[in-house]
Amino acid sequence: MAKKILLVDDDVDFVEVNKEALEERGYQVVTAYNGEEALKKAVEESPDLVILDVIMSTPTEGIHVSHKLREHEETKNIPIIMLTAMRKRMDIKYNIEPEEEYLPVTEFVEKPIAPNKLVEKVERILERK
Repeated sequence: MAKKILLVDDDVDFVEVNKEALEERGYQVVTAYNGEEALKKAVEESPDLVILDVIMSTPTEGIHVSHKLREHEETKNIPIIMLTAMRKRMDIKYNIEPEEEYLPVTEFVEKPIAPNKLVEKVERILERK
């Protein structure tokens, strides 16, 4: 059975391009375009991995979603790849890294990222799982 990915981003074009790239590699992709929809689908769909944008309806929506995913028994162990262009937008000079209390994700990835590179990250994380 194909691994299931929940892809969450408010940028429809980003979602479609990356959904296609993931599906070409045999993944089943479920999409969401905001945090509320993402949380609902994470519980309903039981994905093997979540790809989550930070800046959606609010500048930190994805961060709040990651915390909520970690609070629920059904979703607390799902790997999360967090995507954002936040460093560039806010001119942050240091690397942003996952941190259990403040940024409870598996990996933090800067946008833009080529679809094939995102697929590689997904494969690497799922191999470890």
